[in-house]
Amino acid sequence: MTKTTPEKRANLITVDQAAALLTITPTYLRQLCRDGRIPRPARGMVPLVACVQGYIRWLKDEERRTSKTAEAAAVHRARAREIELRIAREQGQLVELADAEAIFSDVMGTWRTELAGLGAAVTRDLTIRQRIDDHIEGAVARARAKFSAERNRLAKGKK
Repeated sequence: MTKTTPEKRANLITVDQAAALLTITPTYLRQLCRDGRIPRPARGMVPLVACVQGYIRWLKDEERRTSKTAEAAAVHRARAREIELRIAREQGQLVELADAEAIFSDVMGTWRTELAGLGAAVTRDLTIRQRIDDHIEGAVARARAKFSAERNRLAKGKK
């Protein structure tokens, strides 16, 4: 180690003081010195300003590594979810919402067509026939409204 001048010694603090200042253990501070993160010009002493700056640089570097790790984990989770969805679709456990809407619309159209002649098949009375047709139209409208509400709920990702 090089000899320190009185001016430089005035800016030095002990490893224990520096560790207390940085709220880390003296052992960990010595490890940072061995790693070259914090300079140590004299045995058991560290420069106050360089110590704090070195520790801040190390923290920022650690944040960057943690951030990159978090980003990689998010990408990994997204890829895993994509694979799960693809497998579910291939196994018939998942259908596109547009396909379900088309099927529902087709089934409702067929059901409505089949029921359209019900009033005429039941009675010749035009008043009763109209009441039957009105009830059928109401049932179809309620079924469509229910499907629309459920479709919107599913589109928002709710079960």
